[in-house]
Amino acid sequence: MSSMLNRFYERSALLNTLLNSNPAEAVKQARQINFDLDTGERFNLMGLRAAILVDGGALTGQQDAIEEGLMLFRDLHSSFPTAEVTYNLANGLIAATGFPPRNENWLSHQELSRERRAEARRCFWKVAQDVNADSALRTQAWTNLANQFSNSYRLGEAQDGWLAALKIDPENGVAASSAARNLLWLYERGGCSESTRIEALMLARIADRYRDRVIQYAGVQAAAQITAFACELEDPPPRDPHKNSFIDWLERERLTLAPAVELINPAMDKLDWLMLPGILERESGAAGIPPPVFAMFNMLKSDFILARDLLWRVIDENDWPATGRFGDTLDYATYGPDASALILAHRTALDLLDKIAVTANHYFELGLPPDKVYFGKLWRGIPDKVTGTRPLNAKVEQTIRGGVNALYGLVELAEDYDSIAGILRTQKDLRNAGTHRFVVLHDLGDPAQSRQAPEIEHHQREPFTQEVLRALRVTRSAIQMLALSISQHEQGLAQRTAGLVGSLLVPDHDLIRGHGEDT
Repeated sequence: MSSMLNRFYERSALLNTLLNSNPAEAVKQARQINFDLDTGERFNLMGLRAAILVDGGALTGQQDAIEEGLMLFRDLHSSFPTAEVTYNLANGLIAATGFPPRNENWLSHQELSRERRAEARRCFWKVAQDVNADSALRTQAWTNLANQFSNSYRLGEAQDGWLAALKIDPENGVAASSAARNLLWLYERGGCSESTRIEALMLARIADRYRDRVIQYAGVQAAAQITAFACELEDPPPRDPHKNSFIDWLERERLTLAPAVELINPAMDKLDWLMLPGILERESGAAGIPPPVFAMFNMLKSDFILARDLLWRVIDENDWPATGRFGDTLDYATYGPDASALILAHRTALDLLDKIAVTANHYFELGLPPDKVYFGKLWRGIPDKVTGTRPLNAKVEQTIRGGVNALYGLVELAEDYDSIAGILRTQKDLRNAGTHRFVVLHDLGDPAQSRQAPEIEHHQREPFTQEVLRALRVTRSAIQMLALSISQHEQGLAQRTAGLVGSLLVPDHDLIRGHGEDT
């Protein structure tokens, strides 16, 4: 190892040690790093200075240091868009925006930091999806992306992200503790099953067991807080593996419609038991008939369950009708109802996003005709003539400021889905291809070697299957956010309504139909 590189590593170790003991001094010394050199050492020094300025600035509240470090990371990224630099750029963006306040200024903070947070999500997403990137970077990228989701009440997506981080590194106590806190918040809010708390306890044990990894990923100060949190909780009870392969698959892929992304209790009569809360009746003379939002929500669940069942049947390789005769295209393409079911499951899942928007438009009385409602467009108005940004729809903003914070999760999800640069845009493009053109799936070979036509998109079957799973999780999360938004709104109405308040509780459909005894 060269003496130049030795000096760099020594300096890096010294500054990182100082960062934990005296971050203000670390920032001071980082600013003394001279990287105005015409050598290969220049970029290493630039990266070191940027990292210490961002992390030290965040620890000491020096916004100018964070902004200086962020500018350096941007310069580095323009020349070396590697996974490591991309990850550091994302962290710099998040440090520059700061933590959202948990008070009446929360929405203002989210809107003012909207562009930087979206850029950070794109950077984290890029690193998390890069199978060639270092596993430590990928697990931290998933963790930090999930943290961003959580800050915007995208709680289902956040849980998926933390679990993805743990899949890469099962010792990632930072992801485990965040996931545990998320589940406990939902559990303590009410409406969750005991499985929610049990999984939170299991996750907390991971954070407690791997303290060194927590220090590696989050630093000494964060490790102390995480360890203190984990030590407050008792050990989880033992748990037997599932005997039913379908239930095992549902739990592994986290595809049940429950109030939280949680483990499955096979003793429960219904696995998809997410329900709307009691609703305050707004119309006189309704004669006790449930309002239309219940029918809408029931159909959202029904369509989701169907899409999920189609995917399971494809994966489980159940018998499909063999009535069709197909001409082989000699490119390893697969034809038949199983291939069509896979494509249909993807399309059905994502089509539900527009129906979620229709439901929100109706329930929150946003005022658009139902045939003019689109998930990607509902939440914001026309672009500002000066800034070019699209402000929140006035009624959407009023609803969120009234205490329905979970609605902002749908706003942000819509941007990631509809924006050209959004992290979920490929899902929308794939859905459009399956709706308006043809999608052909190949189980072998290179689809690029097929005869091409603009009317056809060729995809490998296994990666497409993973996209279907991702689409189902996105839709599951959106349905959960809708239910949480309605619950928050109903709580606010009850608090603001004078006198005795009676909510309309809706009976169980199976009981009314005579199919079961549970309510």
